[in-house]
Amino acid sequence: MLKLHDEIEDLESAIDGLSDYYKIVDRLGEGTFSSVYKAIDLQHFAFDNNEWVTRGPLDPFRKGVCHVALKKIYVTSSPQRIFNELSIMEDLRPAEYVSYLITAFRSEDQIVAVMPYSRHRDFRDYYKEMPLGDFKYYFRCLFSALHSVHDAGIMHRDIKPANFLYDPSTGHGTLCDFGLAERFEPTEWRGKCHHTCPTPRHPHGTKEINRAVDSIYFEPGKPLAGRVPTIEGLVSGSHHSGLAASTSADSVGGPLRPGISAMDPPPERVGYLLNDARQPVRANRAGTRGFRAPEVLFKCQDQTVAIDIWSAGVILLTLLIRRFPVFNSNDDVEALLEIAAIFGKGRMEQCAMLHNRTFVSNVPTIQHTNTLTDFIFGLNPQLAHADNHPNPEQYRQDLLDALDLVKSCLHLNCTSRKTAGELLQHPFLRVDPMEEEVMQQEQDFADYYQGGGEVVGADQRMAEENELGETEDDEYANREQVVQLQSRRGNSAEPTDAANTPQQQHATATISPAPQPL
Repeated sequence: MLKLHDEIEDLESAIDGLSDYYKIVDRLGEGTFSSVYKAIDLQHFAFDNNEWVTRGPLDPFRKGVCHVALKKIYVTSSPQRIFNELSIMEDLRPAEYVSYLITAFRSEDQIVAVMPYSRHRDFRDYYKEMPLGDFKYYFRCLFSALHSVHDAGIMHRDIKPANFLYDPSTGHGTLCDFGLAERFEPTEWRGKCHHTCPTPRHPHGTKEINRAVDSIYFEPGKPLAGRVPTIEGLVSGSHHSGLAASTSADSVGGPLRPGISAMDPPPERVGYLLNDARQPVRANRAGTRGFRAPEVLFKCQDQTVAIDIWSAGVILLTLLIRRFPVFNSNDDVEALLEIAAIFGKGRMEQCAMLHNRTFVSNVPTIQHTNTLTDFIFGLNPQLAHADNHPNPEQYRQDLLDALDLVKSCLHLNCTSRKTAGELLQHPFLRVDPMEEEVMQQEQDFADYYQGGGEVVGADQRMAEENELGETEDDEYANREQVVQLQSRRGNSAEPTDAANTPQQQHATATISPAPQPL
C-alpha cells in the first residue's frame, strides 16, 4: 500500500495540475506500455457531459463522485504509436461496449488518457465457475464490441481477458486497450499469400491461388504442378470444412523443392541455423502470447480482422475447458506446435500453404488428426454432464451451440472464420424476446437513474422525485423489479462481493481543461 501511495505521489508531482482535476485512488493494472489508475473526476459537475453519456446499465457514481480511468502512457512509446491509440479511441466513441476517449493531456513527456471507468472482476476469479448460460452475455458484449471496431476498419490485435473488462454480476463487458490496434488499409495489401484482400462482401477475404508469387508448390505464371491436389482442394473448398486429414508432406503439398526434405530420417541435431542467409520475413506479430492467430505466427504479411476472432475463440476455449492459459509457449515455433497438437499436422500444413509457408515437423504426437470437441471433452469431461442442471435439455442444446461457436472462431483458415456480425446471429448468442425485454428494462432503469447521462446531487434529485411524484421507495422498487427480471434469464453467476470488488462501472466523460493539451 505504501508503494502505491508513493507511486501516486510521484505521478501527481510529475504531471502539473493533475491533482486539481483528478484524485487517484487505486491502480487498476499495468502493462508493457502503460499503467492504468482509478481516479475521481473532481471537476465533473463543473462541465456539461451530456455529449459523452455512458451506455449500458452502469453507474459510475457513488456518494456524489464520478470515477474515471487514467491511462499513463510510458515515455518509451513512440509519438506515432500514442497518436494512433488516441485517435482510434476517439473514433470509437459511438461504439457500444468499447472504452472510448474522454480527453487526453500531457505535461512535458508525460501523457495521460482519460477514459470511462468500467467495473469488472479479474478473469481468474470467475472463469472456472462461470455457468455455461452466462457465456452468452460475455460474448454478446465482446462480439458487439468487435463488430463496431471491425466495421470502423480497425484491428484490435490484442484480444484477451485482461483487455475485456467484464462484470459477471451485470453481464456487461467493455473492450479496452487499443495500444496495439491498427487501421486496415487495403492500399497496403501486399498480395503475398493465397487469400484475397477483404471486401465489404468478404470481410475476411477469400481463398484464391496467387499465381503472381513465387511458391514451393508452383512457379509464377505456369500451370499448377500435378502433385498439388490439396492446394486446389483448399481453394475450391472440396475438403470438409476446408481442412484435410492427411498427415504426410507428399500428400499435402506435393513434391517439395530440392533441398526441402520430409526429415526422414530425423537429423542428429535440431535447432536454428547459426548463420541463416535467407531473407527474413517481416510481418506484424503484435499480440499476446497464447492468443495470436496462426497467420500471425506464420508471419503472414496480409493480416485481417479475422485475427481478433481467433483470439476471442481462445477465450471461449478457456471457459469451456476451465484452464487458463490454454497456450503457454515460449516462442512462435512452440506456439504453432501447440495448435498442431489440437488440429493435427495435416491441417497445419494446409494452413501454412494458405500463407505461402511450409510447416515441417517430426514431432510424433502431432501426426494424428484431432477434433476440437475431443480436445475440449478430454480436458473437461464434466462439461458433458447435464443431469444436475435445472434444465438438462436446454443445457445440452446450449453446449452444442457453444461448441459450434468455438469451432467458428478457431478455424485455421482465416477466410473461413465468421465475422463478429455473423457470430452475433449464432444460435448460442441470439437474443430471445424474453431476454430482450430484460435488457430493455435494465437500460431504461440505467437511463432513469443516471438522469440521461448526468447523476444529479441529492437535493436536486429529491426535487425531481417530488416533481415526478416518485419516492425513494419507488426507486428501490424499480431496482428490485430489474433484479427479478434478471433472475428470469437464468443467470446463476455468484453475486459480487461488494467489499472486494470495484464499486463503480462506466463513468460519464468529463470535458475538463487539460494542463497542457496535446
